[in-house]
Amino acid sequence: MNKGMAIAGAVILGLSLLFVIGGGALSGAAGEDLENINDDPSPYYTLSENGSVTFTYVDEDKQGSAAFQVLIEMDYVDSDKDGYVDNCFDYNVEVEDDDGTNVTEDVINRGCVYDEYTDKDQMHDGLVIFVSVCETYYGDDKCILNSNYTVSVTDLDNESVEFTLFDTDAYMIMMLEEGLGAGGALAGGIGLISIGCCGIVIGLIILIIGFALSGPQSQPQMMVGQMPMGGAMPANQGVVPMPAPVQSMQPPLSSGATDSSVPDMAAAYAEQFSQPPTE
Repeated sequence: MNKGMAIAGAVILGLSLLFVIGGGALSGAAGEDLENINDDPSPYYTLSENGSVTFTYVDEDKQGSAAFQVLIEMDYVDSDKDGYVDNCFDYNVEVEDDDGTNVTEDVINRGCVYDEYTDKDQMHDGLVIFVSVCETYYGDDKCILNSNYTVSVTDLDNESVEFTLFDTDAYMIMMLEEGLGAGGALAGGIGLISIGCCGIVIGLIILIIGFALSGPQSQPQMMVGQMPMGGAMPANQGVVPMPAPVQSMQPPLSSGATDSSVPDMAAAYAEQFSQPPTE
């Protein structure tokens, strides 16, 4: 086993599992946030008083603004099949600017369009979009930035009719911000899961390779000291040193010596042992 590679693979595998777990938790929370976004439009409703509402036209990003919708309660039916909600044209609308000038024709778009596939307006339960005012994002209404506009609704008898003014632009901005927040978290969670899954595969590969490969081989150690020669015994293993033989040294013969001058050693030796020992 290659210990270094095995440890590296285990570390990558562990971190990747944490990424997957964290990404899953983040994605789950973001999914719940998306499902639980409050899409109720009622906080952006303004109820009329005596059939009249005044609002200020704003456009913070200077890219145009979605309309202020005039909502009237009526039955959502189209019995004559003309594509419009019945009785919608029994009402009149008038819009005035800050100076009291009637600018109705410049700032409204007629509503009351009937959708044959639904039995009521999908956003405003029980209310029908009568007209849209200051639609400058999708339309070309001539509304002046930061100006005040007063909307009034009457019936065919010129009696005031109560209605609800809906700030579509503010509602859309809220939904966009909520959606982007939850959507960003969801995308981040999915990204973590993707990274974690790739890391798990890489970590497993490295871990398997680490277990499959052998580690570094140990180097043979050299013996320090004298190695005995083949067939020879160590010098100090029970061997008693033997003294060197003593050779008798004879005096050198002089060049002038003769046979008569050399003592007869054999005769002397015989004479010594032939005499009886003295007491």
